[in-house]
Amino acid sequence: MTVNTMTENKPKAAITVSKMCSLLKMSRSQFYWHVKRGTFHSPLRLSNGRPYFNASQVEDNLKAREMGIGVNGEYVLFYERSETPQKPKVTPASKADHTELLESLQALGLTGLTTSQVGEAVESCYPNGASGEDDNDILRTVFRHMKRSGIG
Repeated sequence: MTVNTMTENKPKAAITVSKMCSLLKMSRSQFYWHVKRGTFHSPLRLSNGRPYFNASQVEDNLKAREMGIGVNGEYVLFYERSETPQKPKVTPASKADHTELLESLQALGLTGLTTSQVGEAVESCYPNGASGEDDNDILRTVFRHMKRSGIG
């Protein structure tokens, strides 16, 4: 983490609370909790009451975050946000083979079903595709959908 508040390689004389939170990689509520405890400097106020931080406060706050020692001299531990992996977009499979699902639905008592009806039910229940879903969950969901629709 850098101790420099550069935007387009130009240092700022003052920054907003939002920008300070962004630099510290934390939410405003978490930031203000740390301000209350003395970990970070409290913001100064403009004549209109808007909070801001001057360059030395920004440097001190960033150093406190980086070193784990608050501006009040106490040790502090910060939780690092974990990057949650994005689920890949699943494109629905065209004309997937639902014969096994059809057989399972028939074994549960749904009769007179066609593979196209089962395919439409799967598409209705899983508009983004059913890949990655447990087979038992698919069976249960499609069975309930069919019963509610009065099919079978």
